[in-house]
Amino acid sequence: MTLAVGSVSTTVDVIASTPIGPLDLPQADVPVPVQSLTSQTIQDTNAIDLTDVMKRRLNGVYVNENQNNPFQPDVNYRGYTASPLVGSPAGLSVYVDGVRQNQPFGDVVAWDLIPKVAIDSTELIPGSNPVYGLNTLGGAIAVQTKNGLTNSGLSISGYGGSFGRRALDAEYGGSNKAGLNWFAAGTLFHEDGWRVQSPSSVRQSFAKLGYNRDRTVLSLSGGYSINDLTGNGTQDFRAINRTTGLNHGYNSVYSIPDRTWQHSPFLTFNATHGLSNSLSFNVNAYVRYIRTNTTNGDINDDSFDQSLYTLSTADKRALTAAGIPYPATITPANTPFPYLRCIAQGLEEDEPGEKCTGVDTDTVDKQHAYGLSGVLSWQTAHNRLAVGAGWDRGSLTFVQSAQYGYLNNDGLTITRIPTFLDGSTEVDGDPQDNRVNLHGTTNTPSFFVTDTFSYGKWVFTASGRYNHTNINNVDRLPPVDYRGTLTAVNVFQRFNPSAGVVYKASNALNAYFNYGESSRAPTSTELGCADPDFPCSLPNALVSDPPLKQVVSRTFEAGLRGNPSATLKWSAGFFHSDNYDDLLFVASQQTGYGYFQNFGKTRRQGVETSLSASLRHVDAGAEYTFLDATYQSPQTLSSGSNSSNSNALDGGKGVTDGGNITISPGNRIPQVPQHMLKLFGDFHPTKRLSIDTDFNLISSSYVRGNENNQHQPDGMYFLGSGKSPGYGVVNLGTRYKLSNHFELFAEINNLLNRHYYTAGQLATTPYDDNGNFAARPFAPVSFDGDTEYPVRSSTFLAPGAPITVFGGLKVTLRKR
Repeated sequence: MTLAVGSVSTTVDVIASTPIGPLDLPQADVPVPVQSLTSQTIQDTNAIDLTDVMKRRLNGVYVNENQNNPFQPDVNYRGYTASPLVGSPAGLSVYVDGVRQNQPFGDVVAWDLIPKVAIDSTELIPGSNPVYGLNTLGGAIAVQTKNGLTNSGLSISGYGGSFGRRALDAEYGGSNKAGLNWFAAGTLFHEDGWRVQSPSSVRQSFAKLGYNRDRTVLSLSGGYSINDLTGNGTQDFRAINRTTGLNHGYNSVYSIPDRTWQHSPFLTFNATHGLSNSLSFNVNAYVRYIRTNTTNGDINDDSFDQSLYTLSTADKRALTAAGIPYPATITPANTPFPYLRCIAQGLEEDEPGEKCTGVDTDTVDKQHAYGLSGVLSWQTAHNRLAVGAGWDRGSLTFVQSAQYGYLNNDGLTITRIPTFLDGSTEVDGDPQDNRVNLHGTTNTPSFFVTDTFSYGKWVFTASGRYNHTNINNVDRLPPVDYRGTLTAVNVFQRFNPSAGVVYKASNALNAYFNYGESSRAPTSTELGCADPDFPCSLPNALVSDPPLKQVVSRTFEAGLRGNPSATLKWSAGFFHSDNYDDLLFVASQQTGYGYFQNFGKTRRQGVETSLSASLRHVDAGAEYTFLDATYQSPQTLSSGSNSSNSNALDGGKGVTDGGNITISPGNRIPQVPQHMLKLFGDFHPTKRLSIDTDFNLISSSYVRGNENNQHQPDGMYFLGSGKSPGYGVVNLGTRYKLSNHFELFAEINNLLNRHYYTAGQLATTPYDDNGNFAARPFAPVSFDGDTEYPVRSSTFLAPGAPITVFGGLKVTLRKR
């Protein structure tokens, strides 16, 4: 907002005080360090989506690419996550035009469903802000889309480059004197991917029809996305470093496929009406449907300690009856990837779960979400009061099935056999059944209030929100004695308060303090895997449904800053967040599997500093975050791949089943770096030419499975450091205007072509150092009264994209 008085102009940055309210609160009055991005920033950085620009330009934001797809990262801020992966603990809420993007099932956020080309502005609101509702434990991300009033004309951008990348972005907007305005946008994106067999396609569309007249503003927006994404996950660090053998090199993958298909239409209605000069009313209504299909091919770790080459008499009889020939002797030389025992055990319905080297898992997730909210705002010269209420309802149907198979000679793909994980076969006497057929509804009415009052140099803010969440799950599978039921009704409710103060010592110096509380209810995933009597082998293998407590976050922060609207901007602050009754996937002492459980607390605290300047030809800045994310309560976890697990300490190195580790207060949370430094600069030597560069320096972090921070490699049973190393990435881009209608642009990401890793985990592996498949790689040992065959465990890392070059042309017509 720019106010012109004669020859003097003053710029005031404003933000919304509620998710659906107008931009009416000066940023200088907010008692937390809000960060903002504009569509211009997205264009200048040549970002391919919202997450790309956030990780490069927002202080404290970093990504874990566990899926290793550019549209499916875990976006983290202050150690809290908004992830597309079911089972990841949600700690950030995400809104687009006032509509929650955290889905009913798992609170996941599908970043690929947010069209970059339609984004007008993005705000990152830090802290436990209760006004933004559930999951706002560490912050909220609020996105506003474009309209025809401020984005008139037609623009088309086409570009292509490395790894078969080719894309087209288009947008068109306009308005008339009758008060109508319109905007439409779309994206077509495809790339082959820089890793082996990793193609992805993104197709997004968005449209908005608006009406502005006197004190009334109406908009109806909608969109449809059809995306096909491949994310082949982490890879053994040894395979990444190898230069020979199967599946070697930086671009190699561990197993395939890992594909996600998403289809999602949505409609959003927003209305604002000024009842008077000081009183206004806002309403928001939405409906959304999301269908997600996944297919994941995994190497079966239950087969790594088995005899896979020797056929029993029963195996030979079953193969002969099926007409399947087999050699007299099966060895690694003539069958590098054993498969005949898998087929035979499937025919016998005996132990394919131990003799099959692969498992394919298929899921179908259908979600409907709709809701309504309204805010009544009263504004005077010194006070801004907003009172609102909301209602969100979601329904879901989640179906999961899995099928045994065997690894092919390429070491990547899996051939399925007609045997399923449906309880018909066993592993170590336990039926193997990972089927899920869950139907559930989530219903959350809420109300909230926020008030900002200014008096002299002081600005006081108080707010609060009450949430009442009802989760009703129905298990559609028949009951069996080895699995509990998912059918249950769970109710979670809480009022979360917040209060803050800003002291404006001068135009160049402000001090702020804020305290806030927020909460999130357990998801269906966590509720479905929370019973120690029926533990899960995986977090997403739902088993039973006892009650869990909701997570409560309490955050306070304080700092100093300059004028947020000045040419020279700076800030320095401290934050401290404690999560109570946090959720963790812990070990079952009876079986060695695990389940979700509330426990004590976790802590995230640190320092954020930033400095930026806008000069005549240069915009530049530096941002630094120190983040200390730790466990604050002792707990036992299942982590047989950690060298300090209980089996290894008791003399059973390499024996993974039942191997547990103990978290101690002060241990650092995995996949959270302690240090983040970001440097950026936008250089405009002429009106036609712009050069953009940024440098992200991220420190090392522990990988998943190393929650106790004590893993040490021994070169035999345990390989790799158990840490993801620190890294630095430089990006460079440029844009050149040939005329008012034509603009060339180019981007080089990872300019120095550094090999780097954003995430990792400890896991077992069947491969030796040369990449050869080796079941039962070690001699048997006597452990805990049984004969066990140790296996190897390694550090798996998520590699970042190598140097990537792309460029294109933007055509703009009738732009005002």
